[in-house]
Amino acid sequence: MAETRRSYCGLCHPRCGLLLEIENGRIARVKGDPGHPISRGRLCARGSLMVDHVYHPGRINYPLKRKGEKGSGQWQRLTWNQALDEVADRLGSLRETHGAETLAFTHGTKRTYHWDERRFFNLFGSPNVCGANNICMCPSQAVEFATYGGFARGDVMHTRCVVLWGHAPSKSDPIGLYPMVLQAKKNGAQLIVVDPRRIPEAEKADMWLAIRPGTDVALMLGWLRIIIEEHLYDPDFVANWTVGFEDLKAAVADYTPQKVAEITWLTTDQVIDSARCYGMTKPAVITWGFGLDKQGVNATQAARARCCLRAITGNLDIPGGQPLGWNEPIGRIIGDEKMEFNEALSLEQRGKQLGADQYPFFGFPGWSRNVETNRRLPREYMHPPHADMTCVAHARSVFDAMITGNPYALTAAISVASNPLLSLPNVRHTYDALKALKLYIVGEYYLTPSAALADYVFPICSTVETTELWLTPSFCVACPRGIDPLYERRNTYDFWRGLAVRLGQADHWPWESVDDAWNYRLAPVGLTFDQLVEQNGLFGKPQYRRFEKFGFGTPSGKVELRSKTFEDLGCEPVPVYREPPHSPTGDRKLAESFPLVLISGSRFMPMYHSEQRQIEAARKKRPDPLVTLHPDTASKLKLTEGDWVKVEAPQGSVRMRLRLSDSVDPRMTDADHGWWFPERREQLPELFGVFESNVNILCPDGPEFCSPEIGSWPHSALLCRVKKAD
Repeated sequence: MAETRRSYCGLCHPRCGLLLEIENGRIARVKGDPGHPISRGRLCARGSLMVDHVYHPGRINYPLKRKGEKGSGQWQRLTWNQALDEVADRLGSLRETHGAETLAFTHGTKRTYHWDERRFFNLFGSPNVCGANNICMCPSQAVEFATYGGFARGDVMHTRCVVLWGHAPSKSDPIGLYPMVLQAKKNGAQLIVVDPRRIPEAEKADMWLAIRPGTDVALMLGWLRIIIEEHLYDPDFVANWTVGFEDLKAAVADYTPQKVAEITWLTTDQVIDSARCYGMTKPAVITWGFGLDKQGVNATQAARARCCLRAITGNLDIPGGQPLGWNEPIGRIIGDEKMEFNEALSLEQRGKQLGADQYPFFGFPGWSRNVETNRRLPREYMHPPHADMTCVAHARSVFDAMITGNPYALTAAISVASNPLLSLPNVRHTYDALKALKLYIVGEYYLTPSAALADYVFPICSTVETTELWLTPSFCVACPRGIDPLYERRNTYDFWRGLAVRLGQADHWPWESVDDAWNYRLAPVGLTFDQLVEQNGLFGKPQYRRFEKFGFGTPSGKVELRSKTFEDLGCEPVPVYREPPHSPTGDRKLAESFPLVLISGSRFMPMYHSEQRQIEAARKKRPDPLVTLHPDTASKLKLTEGDWVKVEAPQGSVRMRLRLSDSVDPRMTDADHGWWFPERREQLPELFGVFESNVNILCPDGPEFCSPEIGSWPHSALLCRVKKAD
C-alpha cells in the first residue's frame, strides 16, 4: 500500500523538504515538498539521490570492530552495546593513563548535529576538537564576532547590489541563495561576481572580476581606498559607530587602482568601476564565500577586509543590507552554544589545546574574548559564538602529536561524518597520524578511506531516519523522521550519549532521545517538536539597527575597523594583504618550474565534498576527477580533451582527467577536490585509491602557508604544472 510521508534532505548543509513515496514499507521515490516553507518543492540533484543513499549496498549497517592489522579490511560485527562498552572501557583507560587531552575529534560539514559531540568532549575533558573548520565559514564567523559582535547575513531579496565574492551558489546553494540572487537581479539589483572562473553567476553579472587566485584582499583594500578617497562611505555611521577609521585609511593608502590591477590580473578600470558600484549603491550585500576562507595566509584578512567594507558603507543591520542578530522570537530558542556545555571544560584543560599558542584567535584565547564581549548584548538578540565553529585545535598540531607524542601523548581519536584523509591537507601526514593511534573510532555512512583505518566503526543513520531542528536567526523548521532507522543505524546523539553514560556523564545527558532534546530547546517559545512540525515552522520578525540601542558586541561597543581583540592576541589589528608564498610573484624561481596557478575546492553537482562517489547515478554525471585548463594552455602543452594528466606541485602529484574550457584564465588551472574510489580495494596499500587523485596531496600545511591568526591552510593560490600521465 502506497503512502507519502514528509521528511527532509541532509545531503548538504540545508535541510530542504522531501516527500517520501513509500511502497511496501520502502522508499520508492522522493520529490520536493511544495508545502515546505523554505525549499517550497525545489529539489537539487543531490536530494534526488536520497533513495540510492538510504538503500545503498555499501552502507554500514552494524557496528564493526577491526580484526588483524589496520587497513587489512577485516572486520567483526558487534552489537551497539558491545561496541560502546569496549570503546568506553578503552577511552577510560587511556584517559586515566595520559589525561583527557589524549583524545581528539575530527568532524566534517553539517551532516550531523555537532553540539552533541562538543558536549561530550567538554565533559570528557579534552580541548582537541578539530577538522576542516579553519577553511570553511568558521573563520569568517570568528572574525565577524571580533569585528562587530555577530555574524552578518545578507538580505538579498531586498538589496540593490549583490557581490558574490568567491561564492558560486548555483553549485553550493542551488535551492536557497541562488534563486534569491536571480530574483534580486530581476528586481533591478546590480550583480558583481569576483571569481577567477566564469561561473554561471558571472554570465549573468553586470561586472565579472576574473581575479588572480589568492589576491582578493588586495582588491578589497583597493575598494576601501577608493570608497574612502571618494567619500562614498557613510560618514554618520563611521563617526558614531566605528573605531579605527584613520588606521584603516592609512592601511589602505598604498593600494592604488594601478597597484591593485597589477597584483590581481584585473584592469584599473575594473578596480575603480567595481568599487564605485558597490560604494554608491545602497543597500548592498557582500555574501560569504568559501573561496575566501581557503586562501591560506590571507583567509583571516579577507574576512576582516570584507567586514570593513560592509561597515564603512553603512550596510550593517539595515533592510536590504547585512542584518545582524536573531529575529524575535527565534532568538529565545536555546542555541547550540548552550547545548555544547562549554563551561564544563576547565581552564586548565583549555590551556592544553593544541595549536592555540601558534594560532590564538581560533583557539580558546580568541573564542573566550569573543564570548566575553558578546555578553554586552541580550542573548535573544545575539547568541554567543558556539565553540564548535569558532574554537578548535589546529589539525596539523593535533596530528603532529599523534605521531610524535609531543607535547603530550595523543593516543585516540573519534571521527564522525568526517573523512580527514580527504578533508585535510598534507595527506601522507594525516595517514601517518591515523595509523599511529592506539584507538581510532569512526561514525559513518560508508567505509571511507579514513574509516578503513579505524578500530571501531559505528553505523550512522541518514537524515530521513532521524529528526532535526533547522535553526537560523530568522526561522526554525522541524525536520521530521520519514522512516525508522534501518538495520542497526543510529543518529549521532545516540552514539555520543551512549558513550557519555558509560564514561560517567549520565547526569548531564537528561534527554533520553534527541527528540527530547529538541523539546527542551523549544520550550522557551512554548512549543514541542511535534507542534512545530504541525505548524510548519516558526518565523521571526525582522528587526534592524538594534546597535542604536545595544551597541555592538565588541570591546569598544562599536565596529572595530582596528580590532582590539586581534591586537591583544598579537595579530594584525587592521587588514593587510600578504602575497601567497607559492605564487607567480611570491616565488618567481619556483614559478619557472610550476607556471600555473592552481585552485581546488570548486563545487560540482551532485557530489558534496568527498561524498556520493559510490552512488552510481552520481558517478554517471561525474565519473572521473577533472582538472580544467584553458584550450590555449593545453595546446602549448600538447594535451587534448579527455587525456589522463598528472598535476604536479612542489608538495606532490595527482592523476586526473583533462577538461578544456575558456572559463578559466590561461595562467591557471582548476582541480576537483575530494576524490577517492569506493570501487577500489579497501585494503592497504590501495585504501580506495585515496593517494591517486586526492588533490589535497598538493596542499601544504606548513606555518609559512597558513594564516597566522587561525592557521587556515591553502586550497587555492598554489603553483602547479600539468603534463600527460604515463
